[in-house]
Amino acid sequence: MYNDKTTGITHIAVRVCYFLLLGAVIAFPFLMRAKEGDWYYFVMLAVHGKYLIYPFYAVVPAGFIALVCLDKILGNIKKDIVFDNKNIKLLNIITICCLYAAVVGTVSFVIIAAVYKSIETVILLAFGEGFMALVVRVVRNIIKKAIEIKEDNDLVV
Repeated sequence: MYNDKTTGITHIAVRVCYFLLLGAVIAFPFLMRAKEGDWYYFVMLAVHGKYLIYPFYAVVPAGFIALVCLDKILGNIKKDIVFDNKNIKLLNIITICCLYAAVVGTVSFVIIAAVYKSIETVILLAFGEGFMALVVRVVRNIIKKAIEIKEDNDLVV
């Protein structure tokens, strides 16, 4: 068994994120109706929530799927299943989820900018989601290459 504390902590953090995502799904409508002076008042959500609520709910399923995949990868790592094609598949799914969120964010930004007013935060989030897709893809390619090297070494021995 792989015994690394950071993997365990990350695994716990991912599982906490399930509840945080659920909390955000439930809280968003209330937060966007908050009035200035309320303890739960967030300027971005109260002022721009009506523009952000639909893109947010559109990417929630992708976020949940990405969390499930990350949870499975961390579980595999704990079981010493690292260089395995299962992890490659899971990383592919996470990449697709990130790209989907980036597309939704970009389209949302264009619509919001054209119809209402520009909210730069949306495009920044879309860029961040796109960048995460690239990072996950690089990690996936590294693991895939490591699997190929491992399989070549197994054939030699």
